[in-house]
Amino acid sequence: MLKVELAFRSGPGENGGMHYCYVAADGSISPTLRVKPGDTLILRLKNEVSAGDANAMPAGPHNHGTSDCGAPVMAMTQGATNLHFHGVVIPPVCHQDETLRTLVQPEAPAFEYRMEIPRDTPPGLYWYHPHPHGMSEEQVLGGASGALIVEGIEQANHHAANLPERVIVIRDQEMTAPLPAKPVVKPGAIPPLPDTTRPTKDLSINYVAVPYPDYPLATITGPPAEKELWRVLNASADTYLDLQIQFVGQPQNLAVLALDGIPIGLDDGTSRDRILWKTHIPLPPASRVEFVVTTPPEGVEAKLITKFVERGPAADADSAKPGTAGAGAANTGADLDDNDPERPIARIVSRKDAAKLNVSLPGFSSVAEAPRSVPLSRVTPVRTRHLYFSERILNPNDPKNGTLFFITEEGQTPAKYEPGAAPNITVHQGDVEDWIIENRSNEPHAFHIHQTHFLVLERHGVPVEEPYLHDTINVPYWDGFTPQFPSIKLRLDFRDPAILGTFPYHCHILQHEDGGMMGTIRVEPATKAGAVRR
Repeated sequence: MLKVELAFRSGPGENGGMHYCYVAADGSISPTLRVKPGDTLILRLKNEVSAGDANAMPAGPHNHGTSDCGAPVMAMTQGATNLHFHGVVIPPVCHQDETLRTLVQPEAPAFEYRMEIPRDTPPGLYWYHPHPHGMSEEQVLGGASGALIVEGIEQANHHAANLPERVIVIRDQEMTAPLPAKPVVKPGAIPPLPDTTRPTKDLSINYVAVPYPDYPLATITGPPAEKELWRVLNASADTYLDLQIQFVGQPQNLAVLALDGIPIGLDDGTSRDRILWKTHIPLPPASRVEFVVTTPPEGVEAKLITKFVERGPAADADSAKPGTAGAGAANTGADLDDNDPERPIARIVSRKDAAKLNVSLPGFSSVAEAPRSVPLSRVTPVRTRHLYFSERILNPNDPKNGTLFFITEEGQTPAKYEPGAAPNITVHQGDVEDWIIENRSNEPHAFHIHQTHFLVLERHGVPVEEPYLHDTINVPYWDGFTPQFPSIKLRLDFRDPAILGTFPYHCHILQHEDGGMMGTIRVEPATKAGAVRR
């Protein structure tokens, strides 16, 4: 059993925004929670946001919820929060992983989360973060997030056994550098191109900020030429990463063991100890990766960087900010939106006298004790659904309320998520479905669904062989010209009886999720005997 007391606190940031964090009873900030399959996790969350800070926070649009998960409160609330245990297959019910009705108010009594980590939970990296609709971006962008590790990855992949381990949480935050002055453009003159080296958000690594433009780097120190297990979480609210480790500017091979908490090959019935060799690892917001890296020889210059990530036209729908003309317009100067340029995150320094890290030790097995059901790739789906992302500008001069964001099932009318509305999709426990998800907007979206994982079957209509599961996946942007919209085809698993209930699916760019790009799905009891997972 793991018992945790967390206080949710806030304070002023350097740039006029707000910082948020979880403080444990021992004073540690956003601690990494470690559990084993079969453990009970009891987490008491006390919302200690001050009344003044709460008044400065945005109120979620019609936040229907209460701290006891009871009858909904119809008024908007400020300063409320809750917790989502991202990627873990636990029931979407009150006091477990329910995010639609649960709101923990400032100064309310501590709210208790109590759940059992299922014995067949894949060992790997998960995370916890706030999920109050309309306020998720504010709180996650402010720093409220932490890692959750289900132990036992060395049982699924022996390449992880006895390795020193690093847990790395990369977060984004509002820029601290002031915006450059708006260029004066004479009538008829061509405006200057935006500064593509300036990111939209700053990054931090384990709360060490790496701000633009000077990028004072965090330092990762360890012994030279030693294999290490790195567990990296992209806890950004809005920022895409494409991670690479370079020695003297040259990319290094990384042995990927797990993605989104699932060891490679664990669910498809193939043998253990599988590795994906990568020289760079794309991570949309909320994604995780676990890989083995060999540290550089002593004296060799080495860095962890994120490569440039293409985010679509310079002026997509949510670029509609004061001074721009909205979608289709050329952004100028400081108005470049959703820009994730290549930039350094940390230097890697090898020293023979470096302190030793904790070692991932074998000693318990979750994989062999609870064999999973028929691999998802071999199951015939009961149906195929078509969904799509889309956006619509309302007011080009209002950056927060000027755009509507939608995720819609084909045949329905696009509508932003409204708390308390009936579920958009209903399935039955035991079902397996294929979902084709298109992107009909000019920027990428990160599809995420609670309570389950999925298998990628096709990208842009082309079958792919990807022997690993996800809970978050990028859907590339539409260029506005190609006749066919970008799409992915996923196989979703609703066989586990633990996920009965209603839970969301949404874009994990939290600006978009808060803006309405979310729907809900209800899993009803099985309609026939035997349609169970375990």
